Amino acid sequence: MDENRGVVYTDSGSVEVRQIDFPKLIDPLGRTAQHGVILRVISTNICGSDQHMVRGRTAAPD
Repeated sequence: MDENRGVVYTDSGSVEVRQIDFPKLIDPLGRTAQHGVILRVISTNICGSDQHMVRGRTAAPD
């Protein structure tokens, strides 16, 4: 795996697919977690709640 992409909300009515860092197993204190899993997402979709952000009907920060 040489790249990791994610959908990023950039502005009202605008989302982009961008290169993002690979996740790391780190606990809340910043230490490497001893147990855990990172799942590979193979498919996704926009949820009804997300549509409000994309259409600019929310006060979410950019």
